[in-house]
Amino acid sequence: MVLKSLFIFAAVIVVSAQTSSTKLDVPGNFTRVMRLASPDGSHVLYGVPFRESVNEGPQLWIENMRTHRRHMLLSIPDTLSAAWASDGSAFYVQDHVASDETFSFIYDTDTLRRLDLAASILASDPAARRFADGHAHFDVDGWQGAGQVIVHFYGHTDEPPVSSFDFRYQVSRAGDVVKLSQRVCVFGQTGCR
Repeated sequence: MVLKSLFIFAAVIVVSAQTSSTKLDVPGNFTRVMRLASPDGSHVLYGVPFRESVNEGPQLWIENMRTHRRHMLLSIPDTLSAAWASDGSAFYVQDHVASDETFSFIYDTDTLRRLDLAASILASDPAARRFADGHAHFDVDGWQGAGQVIVHFYGHTDEPPVSSFDFRYQVSRAGDVVKLSQRVCVFGQTGCR
């Protein structure tokens, strides 16, 4: 009876993994392990909550379901989102570190090589560098196929003249950056909100 119950429980977990959402959203104070399977089911991203005497805080892990090898990707200081590319060869992680900053990365699934999207954008667009201090968020809007993401870089500066900004970029897995749009507004000027 116990074996039959375990088999049914395992089957429910497999079905849940196959029908899960396309994005892993990890809230700040989560209490249960949250999972997101790759499109082909070969890997699983999962958030592990803080456990007294087990870890120092919440963490994001990946597991290869064929080899059962696990690797911790990063600690989660606040909230986190992640999503697989359509072919499962890569995934992005959006790490909301604090109220004034968000960083995003693309990971290669097989090698776990990480591309820092903020660093790629700031290296390719010198005009955007002055906006990286202050409240700066590099959010991933989503995948475009399996090879690139759209990144929304927005926020406001803290030093006068205080400006809000809103940029959009297309960033490939190789780190190639194309600026799609730019909007900067100095507070106090006509038309700024």
